[in-house]
Amino acid sequence: MPTSTPRIIRQCSKCNKKMDFYCSEKFRMNGNHTRIDIWLIYKCTKCDTTLKLTIDKGIKPHDISPVLFDKFTHNDAQLAWDYAFDRSFIRQNACVANYTNIDYIVEGIALRPLLQPLRVHLKSPYIFDLKLSTLLAGVLGISVGKLRGLVDEGLITTCPPGNVMKLRIKTDLQVLLLPAGYPQVINK
Repeated sequence: MPTSTPRIIRQCSKCNKKMDFYCSEKFRMNGNHTRIDIWLIYKCTKCDTTLKLTIDKGIKPHDISPVLFDKFTHNDAQLAWDYAFDRSFIRQNACVANYTNIDYIVEGIALRPLLQPLRVHLKSPYIFDLKLSTLLAGVLGISVGKLRGLVDEGLITTCPPGNVMKLRIKTDLQVLLLPAGYPQVINK
């Protein structure tokens, strides 16, 4: 699970150069009685300049569900994260997402010395370009080089089969961990 949203890279009007902007988890709504504009607010990491990413422009208030309208007006953090991780939303606002500085936590994995095969089901509500090899090395407490050796020995595989060292975690992935000396298993 990521612990922060991706930053976006845009030209900052005050810094006068391309800067990282962080998601404030705040929405801004503006309009009159007939039309509403909705934005997600980002702030420059250096000077706090505000950047508005357009969610909708000129929408009629009755065209927004009451539940969604309430989430916008109450700055629902979950909704802000959904937009912040939405690649098409970021692209539509002429931004580039920076996924390199996203920290994450791994919940539900308690690895102990393996005595039998262990199938781990990795799930994330967001896609944030985390390399599977980076995650596994961190969780196992080993170097990426040592991980590569275990992969080469067939002790770590994915289902469906893929290159453990190159795969990026999407929203759903299974990893099979075998104890040392265990006969290799071919996933099908």
